[in-house]
Amino acid sequence: MKRITFLVCMLAVTAGLYSQKGKVAVAESLLSTNDVEGARKAIDEALVNEKSNTWPKTFIVAGKVYAKTKDEGAAFKALEFFQKARELDQKGDEKGKGIGRYDKELTLALTFFKSDLTNVGVGGFEKERYDMAFKAFEGILSVNEMAGITAIDTTIIYNCALAAYNDKNWEQAEKYFQKTISYNYAGGDAILLLHQVFTTTNDSVKMAANLKNGFEKYPNDDRILTTLINYYLSSRQNQEALAYLNKAIEKDPNNPSFYYARGVLHDQSKNFDAAQTDYNKCIEIDSNYFNALYNLGVMFYNKGVERNNQANELTDMKAFNKARDEANGYFKSSLPFMEKAYTVIDAKEGATASDKISVLESLKSLYYRFDDLSNYNRVNDLINSMR
Repeated sequence: MKRITFLVCMLAVTAGLYSQKGKVAVAESLLSTNDVEGARKAIDEALVNEKSNTWPKTFIVAGKVYAKTKDEGAAFKALEFFQKARELDQKGDEKGKGIGRYDKELTLALTFFKSDLTNVGVGGFEKERYDMAFKAFEGILSVNEMAGITAIDTTIIYNCALAAYNDKNWEQAEKYFQKTISYNYAGGDAILLLHQVFTTTNDSVKMAANLKNGFEKYPNDDRILTTLINYYLSSRQNQEALAYLNKAIEKDPNNPSFYYARGVLHDQSKNFDAAQTDYNKCIEIDSNYFNALYNLGVMFYNKGVERNNQANELTDMKAFNKARDEANGYFKSSLPFMEKAYTVIDAKEGATASDKISVLESLKSLYYRFDDLSNYNRVNDLINSMR
């Protein structure tokens, strides 16, 4: 009698187990007929039952069902189910047997699931839900790992970086841009976007290293070279800036911006002749390059003021006259550059009154020195009309 009772109990347990596993089979069958809601109801019952929620197959089917569910976040739930299926399949049963039994089935399911996550990622970009896009693309990397795909998916890595960047998730943006760059993907774009990350986070040490690495990798990308030069200029590392400017000019001798930048460096170093040469070369290439015109005007004007002050300290009349004439020569050299600079800024779309007044004030001072009352009054009226 005891033997009969034992058999009956065993049959009852087995029937309960297969009843719950039957829910998994029902869910899979309903999913094959596109009854996603019915499949979801069946698999949800299996997921909460202790007799079936340790079975890898339950989570594989749950992942497939949720991947097709339209609810926001369902795809991420599906990813969790696939990850759980992998975890359980690697453990095997209670005795540690059957490890990897569902590997092929899970890998196949993951292969189809990648397209679902891709759609979520693309949708995240379109909706400007960059946090969702990042989670989806990073999920694809997890899927690749679970599916045993060893090939590096550089496009997805770059998409992770872009999504994190747009979401202002600087830590993850840095991580994935660094990976992108290490695989030589996205060229100078990845370098420059990573530079923006470091600019935002004020990490000047990494900023320089990234740009130098970018220049070594992509020496023909003028954007990187220009950004590197501007970095050194803004951080007052003049010698480094000069070295890269010389390289830039060697590569692109008809770029006026490089001559202007080098002229600024020489100007700051009080190397008047070299600055004049570079500013003039800049204007030779682009006669309407405002900054070079204005800087030449300012440079000659300041030299005039300096020489005039020196003249006022002299007691010898002959030396005084000579120094004063030299000062006037500098002022005369300044005038045409200031006049041209004003013509350029006056015609420039978007130029502010403040931009124009700064040039006009210099012209007003020059006309006063030369007793040119007609132009002095004209400029003075212009200044008053802008205030």
